[in-house]
Amino acid sequence: MKSKEVDEILKAYMQLKIDLLKIAECIDYCTEEKDKEHYRMEVLHYSKKLKKLKESIEETYGLKICQCCCISDDE
Repeated sequence: MKSKEVDEILKAYMQLKIDLLKIAECIDYCTEEKDKEHYRMEVLHYSKKLKKLKESIEETYGLKICQCCCISDDE
């Protein structure tokens, strides 16, 4: 396993998570219901991408990403 490759993928995972949190935060600042619905749909989209990426990382690299974002080897 190339550590640089793993580092890049984990950075992408964390950036996706950051983006998701930023978009979710926008919902609180919306005054129009249509805007809130737009951001809810974006959050749903990002959540699905995040889940797929997490599963891919775990399957491909044998890493376990727990709910608290700690990363450890399965062994």
